[in-house]
Amino acid sequence: MAEQEKRVMDKQQIDEMLRYIEDLMAEENYEKAQDVLHTAMRSDFYDIRIYERYSFVLRMMDLDKGAEVFEYCVMNPGDPEAFYKVAHTLMADQQFGPALNPLSRVIELVPMAANAIFELGYCLMKEFHLEAAVEHFKHAHEMAPSPNTAFYVGYISMLLKDIDATKAVVPFIEEEYQKAAQEPVTLNILKGMIERYEAFPPRDNNLRDWHFVQYGTPLLRLSDEDLEKQTDLNGRYVFINYGFLNVAIVLETFRRMVQEVPGFTKFDYIVPTSMTAAPVAFALSEMLGVQLANPQALESPMKGLVVATWTNEVDMIAPRIAGNPNVTLFSFALGFTQQAGLCPEMVGYLDQAHRMPWEETVQVTEEGERKHRPAMTAPPEVIGHAILDRLEAVNQAELDRVITYYKERAHLLKVGENINAPRLGFQIESPVQSLRMFV
Repeated sequence: MAEQEKRVMDKQQIDEMLRYIEDLMAEENYEKAQDVLHTAMRSDFYDIRIYERYSFVLRMMDLDKGAEVFEYCVMNPGDPEAFYKVAHTLMADQQFGPALNPLSRVIELVPMAANAIFELGYCLMKEFHLEAAVEHFKHAHEMAPSPNTAFYVGYISMLLKDIDATKAVVPFIEEEYQKAAQEPVTLNILKGMIERYEAFPPRDNNLRDWHFVQYGTPLLRLSDEDLEKQTDLNGRYVFINYGFLNVAIVLETFRRMVQEVPGFTKFDYIVPTSMTAAPVAFALSEMLGVQLANPQALESPMKGLVVATWTNEVDMIAPRIAGNPNVTLFSFALGFTQQAGLCPEMVGYLDQAHRMPWEETVQVTEEGERKHRPAMTAPPEVIGHAILDRLEAVNQAELDRVITYYKERAHLLKVGENINAPRLGFQIESPVQSLRMFV
């Protein structure tokens, strides 16, 4: 009865959204209509009208190739391949939530579709539904055992703090690599995660240690949310618009890490990756007493710090620095799972939605009204001074706890002389380009 009531409620919600979508289409507000369609597709309730409206909206936005994919679904509602293609189209655009609906439809049509079950688990992971994600990965692994599916069972189990479940998949992965006589790439990644998890346990949720769990690099994010004792953080990173004080806290944490925690190198220069990153580079230059330099400095044997903001800048600079042991990458945020050839001593933290305080953004009022806020046009050094002006407000007592935490584990930090030699690139998982399960 509960399941039937849920489906009735789901249908009512979809009906309401579709009526709203039709109003938006009548107003020719197609971008907003697409946003609402994305919300509708986060539900596992299948309604072919969603795909009809989506194809129409894409046509009106002159996105004909995408429209054709949805139109094929409408014309072939019983073809699982049609919905699988829609899901992959959405995932390629980083739309993992909307991909939940077509993947659920594939599984409804073909309950034994191990690939679709795996992809659904991945999209659930990207949406931070970790409990549901691990169950789908387990199901996919039962149907088609694979080192990659076992890796994700172990990885998500670790994020859920079930380290025993993570360790339990190691023997299977070891055996499969031995059979195939292959380099145990995912096995080494998972063993490294287990080692760092046990060295940097997520105690009390006072510090976000998940960055160590995933990549073995210092977590520099600090906020009131992190410092409060919460039990259901799930490793999710939720800042949307950063203020200057937030930026100052991160940079001051980094300055103290470099100067107080053993293992960090002494930098000879700092290079920003873009004008967006330039204010951060300027502020760090002042705080560390290190000169700014142009990108040609990356070709020198000197020790350098490359400053990026978001994932797109990391992707841009990664090919130039991945093989250079003299360069450390500082990045404010990376996508939760993104593939890039990065250096092992990268420092930074993860985020999902982000804006620097000087970037163009949209602010939402208490009434729900969206207001455009243009980017600041001041020179980078002026914006950099706005960061420096906030340093006095940073709570040094809270940072003392962070520094103490990492001093105790300094020998495990992959920085300075502790980086891999010869230097190794490393991979952040992508559902489209990286480790996948094919059967």
